[in-house]
Amino acid sequence: MSKELVTAIKNHRLIEVTEKLTMAIKDVVNECEIKEEELLKAISFLNEVGKKGEFHLLSDVLGVSVLVDNITYQDDADADTTLFNVEGPLYREEAPIQQSPGSLCELDEPGDVLFMQGKVISAATGNPIPNALLDVWQANAIGDYENEDENQTDYNLRARILADHNGYYEFRTVVPAGYDIGKGGPVGELMKAVGRHAMRPAHIHFKIEGESFKTLTTQLFPPNVPWLDSDAIGAVKEPLIMKLEKVTDPVECKKRGVTTPFYICQYDFRLKEKV
Repeated sequence: MSKELVTAIKNHRLIEVTEKLTMAIKDVVNECEIKEEELLKAISFLNEVGKKGEFHLLSDVLGVSVLVDNITYQDDADADTTLFNVEGPLYREEAPIQQSPGSLCELDEPGDVLFMQGKVISAATGNPIPNALLDVWQANAIGDYENEDENQTDYNLRARILADHNGYYEFRTVVPAGYDIGKGGPVGELMKAVGRHAMRPAHIHFKIEGESFKTLTTQLFPPNVPWLDSDAIGAVKEPLIMKLEKVTDPVECKKRGVTTPFYICQYDFRLKEKV
């Protein structure tokens, strides 16, 4: 067997995808009668995307990230399991580990205080998953992540919360804000040029692990927030919209150690067992 044939067999998947992608691009070029000037502008745009590190973002706004995520995890999608969602480009590994109840931020973090609580359980049996690990990250009350904002402390609004032996978790945070994913970069300029907004609704990211269970990566969305029905990357899923309860009772505020009304959300995560 020739070296070329061995390479072709080994790279069959790559060859198949490359050929189909090439055909699709040529079809667009022919159908839209792309001129040289337009091609050079497209190449310049992609070069700029690379310089700014926005290829992940470009994949998001083109709807590719969500589509690939749906294909990848389609076998895990059922009525009993919490729906998956894209990780996004702003995840950081090795966030500080905390025992539940934990906190994603300092007590003086600006914004409406939010307490998240619930259980991590088996989708098949409903039994709790002891010591499940919830890796949580989010933007702040004005829509900035700490690794994009020099004014925030390292790992602000990020933590890995260790649930107890009954799968119960609880942590304190603030209600996040939606944000512009373009922020002046080439992808944002593209969105403006084609008449699309580049806004994402408020959300909190989760990556949840449990022994003998598949890792769940998802996002939860507060209700009734801007862009919930027009997310720039199309990631909103109805079952992932949280229910927030506003608490104004001074007695309850005192119990929670807050001086102003706060929000509370009860959300149970249902994980699928590994086969």
